[in-house]
Amino acid sequence: MTNMTPTLPPADDTPRPMMKPAKKRRGSVETATCRARWIIWPVLLLFVALGARVVQIHIYQGQRWSKAAERQRYASERRPAPRGDIRGIDESVLVCSLPKKIVFADLKLLKDPAAAAQALAPLLDREPEQLLARMSRDDRRVVYLARHLEPELTQRIAALKIRGIGFEDDYDRAYLWGSLACHVVGWAGLDGGMEGLELSLNPLLRGIPGYRVYERDAARRPLCRGDRAGDKTQRTVRYPPHAGVNVTLTIHPELQFVAEEELADLCHRFQPAAATALVMDVRNGAVLALACQPQFDPNEPAKSPSADRRNRALTDCYEPGSTFKTFIAAMALERRACSRRRGFDCENGAWRVGYRTLHDAHAYGRLSFDMVIIKSSNIGAAKMGLALGMDGVYQTVKAFGFGTKTGIDLPGEARGIVRPRRVWTKDSLLSVPMGQEIAVTPLQLVSAYTAMVNGGVLFRPQIVQRLVSADGKELYRLRPQPVRRVISPETSKAMREILRATVERGTGRKAWCKEYAIGGKTGTAQKVVDGTYSHEKYVGSFCGFAPTQSPRLVCLVAVDEPDRRRGYYGGTVAAPAVREILRRGLNTLKVPPRSEQEQERAEKAFRQRR
Repeated sequence: MTNMTPTLPPADDTPRPMMKPAKKRRGSVETATCRARWIIWPVLLLFVALGARVVQIHIYQGQRWSKAAERQRYASERRPAPRGDIRGIDESVLVCSLPKKIVFADLKLLKDPAAAAQALAPLLDREPEQLLARMSRDDRRVVYLARHLEPELTQRIAALKIRGIGFEDDYDRAYLWGSLACHVVGWAGLDGGMEGLELSLNPLLRGIPGYRVYERDAARRPLCRGDRAGDKTQRTVRYPPHAGVNVTLTIHPELQFVAEEELADLCHRFQPAAATALVMDVRNGAVLALACQPQFDPNEPAKSPSADRRNRALTDCYEPGSTFKTFIAAMALERRACSRRRGFDCENGAWRVGYRTLHDAHAYGRLSFDMVIIKSSNIGAAKMGLALGMDGVYQTVKAFGFGTKTGIDLPGEARGIVRPRRVWTKDSLLSVPMGQEIAVTPLQLVSAYTAMVNGGVLFRPQIVQRLVSADGKELYRLRPQPVRRVISPETSKAMREILRATVERGTGRKAWCKEYAIGGKTGTAQKVVDGTYSHEKYVGSFCGFAPTQSPRLVCLVAVDEPDRRRGYYGGTVAAPAVREILRRGLNTLKVPPRSEQEQERAEKAFRQRR
């Protein structure tokens, strides 16, 4: 029988190593932990940073971001304010603002620009291609197609019901009297006043625009604009516009019309390059009329060259010529350097002084003080200047306001030309009394003559009578603004007598009028061309006042480069215009003329003196 006991392997006495337990995989766990740390800590830091940013936004920048959100949430529409009216001294409206409309295209809402251009072109009087070019711009959302549309035309455009075409309120500046007083009122463009009072008083005239603020959605569409009557929503806030201040001028429209009419007639007769007329109230320095030729239409200023739009009464400087002699004579009387009883040897029309020779228009011998002015002797005026002395003549120039701006409320005023005293020479002492070597503006000259005849007080010229707000509150009313006393009332009275005699029997005879006693002085000045006095170009002027006993108006007419063949002396080209302006102006102001008996006596005496 077989032995089924298993056979054991032979014993082996060789020692065997003991079995160690399996090691844990620490490397993989540590790697995972390290990776988790690299992910968790940045995330934690990110959340910390975000939290800090949230705290910063809510606590430190909350107000700023709230305002930014409000700006995005709300939109505003500008409501233009009408400019204030400009009126004459009689409250007649010269300039006003008329309500109009602006048509615009919202390019985000306009789906078919080509069709819109075809539909709008005949109504807007534009070419379709021109409108399409504007509606094809990609640099802005809203483009303006036309301005100053009449309400009737606006309704016809609105009837087309073109989505994306809208309207805004607008105002058009209307100059109701055309070119009347154009150089005073000036004109206004899209950016406000451009010239004249429209420019100088623009901060008052332009008003304060209003706004309508409404809520909008994320697509910038208005949620509600509150256009419906009785709308109770709080999504629209209105800030109404405030109209500009109404300005009443010292300009008298009827007297302004007279000045412009006479100036136009003068230009037709003598064909000058330009002409200026100024009328001033001697009692307070108020400018009642200011006219310049050439003129322009403020409703269409672009059709006239810039030279026509220049206010020559303030900007143009010229040598006054013989009109300046009266100031030297007045100061010589005031300072008692001369008396009316003194005579002057006028050297028979030619006086050699050093290297130069002074000439008179006629060969006068000995002339009295009064006759030097009445006959307009250059030699006699130069000798009056010698009696005053260098300082006296210079102080006369400055005392009457020459060489400085008058301060009138109009832009562009020039100072004139008066050289400093330190550069005057002995030749200046002869030239200035004759109205040479200095340059004045017409406004300066008429202001100085006002002081000459009103009792001796120089006033600041004024053009604004009063200012009234849109709600009727008076903000300003003209008050005379005396600058200084120049001469005494006695000297002023003496000069009025001399200037009246100048018209009755001197160089200003063409200014004589039987209805009113007129006084004044002529001036004929050669223009300087290329550094020398021209014998072809002159400025003829005449400054007159009336009535002589109690002056009310002073009028200056200056004629630049009249046609020499027609006449160029101030007594010929300017004196007749001054006469008519004063006569018609005093009649307009209801100043009583002489009685019929006085007129007959005055006319008889005038004819006898001839």
